[in-house]
Amino acid sequence: MSFTLGGPRGGRFRLVLAAMPLLAAAACENRVEEASEVVLARHVHTDLYDAYPGIPSPAGDRVVFADYAADKRSLTVYDVASGRGRAMTSTPGGRTRVTWSPDGSRVVYVDRQFDRHGVWTLDPTTGRESRIVDPGDARIDYPRLRPDGTVTALRYSGADTAWVSFAPGSGRAASVVVDRAAGWVAPAQSPDGRTVAYYRAAGGRSDLAVTEIATGETRTLATDLQLNWDRRVEWSPAGNALHLAAAGLGDSLFVAWRIPLDGSPAERLEHGDRDVLAVTPLSDGRVALSVYHNRTTVGLVPATGGQPTAALPEASTSAFLPSWHPDGGALGFITFSWRRVRMPIDFDLGVLDLDADGAPAGAPRVLLSEEHEDYGAAWSPDGRWLAFHGHLEQSDDIWLVPVGRSERPTRLTRFGPGADTGEPDWSPDGRALAFSSHGPPSEGNPGSVYTVAVDPATGLAAADAVRVPLDGFEGYAMGARFSPDGERLAFYGRSFEDGRVTVYTVAAAGGAPTAVISFVNGEPYSAPEWSADGTSLFYSRNDASGPFQVWRVDIATGATEQVTTGALGALQPSVSPDGRTLAVTMREAAIEVVALATGSSGANPPSAPGSPSATGATRSRTPR
Repeated sequence: MSFTLGGPRGGRFRLVLAAMPLLAAAACENRVEEASEVVLARHVHTDLYDAYPGIPSPAGDRVVFADYAADKRSLTVYDVASGRGRAMTSTPGGRTRVTWSPDGSRVVYVDRQFDRHGVWTLDPTTGRESRIVDPGDARIDYPRLRPDGTVTALRYSGADTAWVSFAPGSGRAASVVVDRAAGWVAPAQSPDGRTVAYYRAAGGRSDLAVTEIATGETRTLATDLQLNWDRRVEWSPAGNALHLAAAGLGDSLFVAWRIPLDGSPAERLEHGDRDVLAVTPLSDGRVALSVYHNRTTVGLVPATGGQPTAALPEASTSAFLPSWHPDGGALGFITFSWRRVRMPIDFDLGVLDLDADGAPAGAPRVLLSEEHEDYGAAWSPDGRWLAFHGHLEQSDDIWLVPVGRSERPTRLTRFGPGADTGEPDWSPDGRALAFSSHGPPSEGNPGSVYTVAVDPATGLAAADAVRVPLDGFEGYAMGARFSPDGERLAFYGRSFEDGRVTVYTVAAAGGAPTAVISFVNGEPYSAPEWSADGTSLFYSRNDASGPFQVWRVDIATGATEQVTTGALGALQPSVSPDGRTLAVTMREAAIEVVALATGSSGANPPSAPGSPSATGATRSRTPR
């Protein structure tokens, strides 16, 4: 690795071994507790699983959020004084790595969409977007705008990775600062321009390092960090500390950290039982945390409409994707943890009994707990079999197990790891299951509808799974539900072109799908649900703002009506066997940006350079 900033001063890379405070070691950290806080902004997230932080401006007067709407990254800016947010972008784009200009006048980000790739700025007052760096055939990431107008970023060209600097002005000529930066993540230059901080990827975890640009002298400040999807490291205004959100060894949550550069112990800022997705130091000495709020439970609501009522106890584990026992006497659901460090590791199936009036009876209990993901409890029409998606034996397939017996599940499909198979649905005669899947990864299938024939006597697959022909359909097919008469299938289709979600029906044997309703931002993670009489379909959408709600569409006329109401939102509808009740996933998903009181992080605000630093004297406090 060599350094060439400023001409001949650049030297060869020199590694300096330094103390490496492991962030999981209590002896090497200060815990900061009970610091007062101010909520700067709260944004309801539209995507079910991806959650990207809100980033405040340096002065803390505005907060920008990147969010998905119809599979295109949109930007929303909140004015802290008024509490109002404004969607600033409407055109498709792959906007990500969002930051602010040093003076807070512009939002800075990279757009990954092919015809827009480069570094862009957004005027948060007018909404005008401007591309300030066009990298040509190269790919760039992690852009930062410096006070002098220089843009720094990682540039990927073939197998080469370099950290580069784009000069101010219309030409934006690029110069290489570090010519071998492979493995670097989220580089950020210090306020005085002399040092760069970055992560080094290391086998699924990362180390935090700083390098003196002129000499190449490098120190490792922390090791064994697990990072969230939106990775960033921020310098304090005085340049004496780094701020980041990460999980150390043994952590089950992402937390905020302040890492002093003088070798003092790392400071840990926890926020109750919530994940911290980003840490942003503000110009007045405060520190802002972007905190992930996600709560899901199973609720019940009349099929005619209304506000769902939670069916599970408040203290119960998180739950989603409900399904019904064929006699209507029980609800199945997936249990899991929304903590982002462990979220993908283990899903189990739970069950809740219902009384004769359809009200919850007793406590929820475990229905099935196998390896990794157990997804989508689907009872056969006769109640003898439970079909589910599972990862047993390193698979990604549909499995079947007898209800109430201790036998091992039987594998019905043979797609293997990476198939991204969804939850199954039984045909009314109990002789087939429908589901969506990428199928065998070697096929390069973006997502299709499949069926597999099942022998209802033995629970074995009667034949290999078959791909349902969708003549003329181009897009991602997701979810599959048999109609009450078994003649048709309903599924979600997401367009390759613009990301719009459409509810389709198709003959169970395949053919040309019929589009029923199309909308901007839909919930394609389960499937549309048939009404008991087969004349309408229930689906979830949020039209790119606010919480998801369940809607009904009349198949013959296309007429729609909103079914559910409420602040929590509702999605993944499942109709009871008698058609009178919907079980839904009730979900609250939001990012809250809170600013801790001045000095609560131990940072020295610029206006008080003589105030004491956090070299071992910081009082332990936890933000609530």
